[in-house]
Amino acid sequence: MARKSKTDNNSQSAWFAEPGKNDDIIISTRARLIRNLADFPFPAKMTEDDKTRVQALVYDAFNSSEDWHFIDMDGLSQPGRQILSDKNIIKDECSAVVINYGDESVSCLVNESDHIKLSAFVSGLDCEKAMEKVYKVDEFLQNKLQFAANIDFGYLTSYIKDCGTGLKFTVRLFIPSIVLSGQFESIVSMVREKKLSVKPVFKSEQIADFSNCIFDISTMSSAEGTELDQMAVIQSVASVILKTERKIRANFADNNPTIVLNFFKQSYARAMYSLLLSYEEAVSIISAVKWGLQLKLVKGISENELNGLYYRVKDGHLKYLCDNFAFTFEEDIKSSEALQIKRLRTIVIQQAFEDIVNEKPVS
Repeated sequence: MARKSKTDNNSQSAWFAEPGKNDDIIISTRARLIRNLADFPFPAKMTEDDKTRVQALVYDAFNSSEDWHFIDMDGLSQPGRQILSDKNIIKDECSAVVINYGDESVSCLVNESDHIKLSAFVSGLDCEKAMEKVYKVDEFLQNKLQFAANIDFGYLTSYIKDCGTGLKFTVRLFIPSIVLSGQFESIVSMVREKKLSVKPVFKSEQIADFSNCIFDISTMSSAEGTELDQMAVIQSVASVILKTERKIRANFADNNPTIVLNFFKQSYARAMYSLLLSYEEAVSIISAVKWGLQLKLVKGISENELNGLYYRVKDGHLKYLCDNFAFTFEEDIKSSEALQIKRLRTIVIQQAFEDIVNEKPVS
């Protein structure tokens, strides 16, 4: 078995390890804000010189504060890129990333599809807090940069639906009771009726796989209504969903106690007796234990610990641990980085589950 030479405490200060409002169902809330500099074409039409100039202007703006860490993507290693991707900071190519020191909940992408893409994450459901974070940075940058805007269209962006406020919200939900009870389609209809999008985060072919129960709900247009209007719509929809999930959860547990307990016990046993786990397998296990906690089948772990575990067992974070800490792996996996990551992922989950106690043993 692999052993760590020292405890990994870095993840404890990250935003995703903090408790949040309604974090039993809402894993995270993200507010994203897009801005473009005046007198420059959009990144798709920019020359290399244009990109360098925009990056320099953004760097100078952030450099006036000590709260930010500037990363030039040209000098970043592949493992570093993977970590940023795992934290949902980057998705597509960009020339630079700016991240706040501390909990790393706020970031800025430079020269992605637009010159500036600000994102703020918070645990649980809190659109107002996430929006306050991005607008605080926006106000800071407004004093140093001139943004492209039009009296008729608002802030100008490369994608027409991002014009206007430039604001977009995304809420990540965990709704196993709705999915397993067959009532998900009614939720989809409600979401689309409110002109929001709903997308699965994972797509497992196994119907009972709990990774199938995590979804992102997002606003689709920044041009309709004010920031407060946009926030109110997604906040209200998320509130309806979480109330529905809790109601179905209570009824499902009362009417199917053996089935519910079986879901948890299978996943818990899989976690504690496995040696190698893929990320999707880990997500399913974490999610099943999360549901067991909500149904009061177990105790000994918290919602925010489980939400943080989704990020702690991603490939980039685990590769960082392998590269920077002393481990002793079994002989047959020493030569394979992929197997080492799977082995370490299993150990991290098993250590996280050490204090879990089953409150409803089978009679």
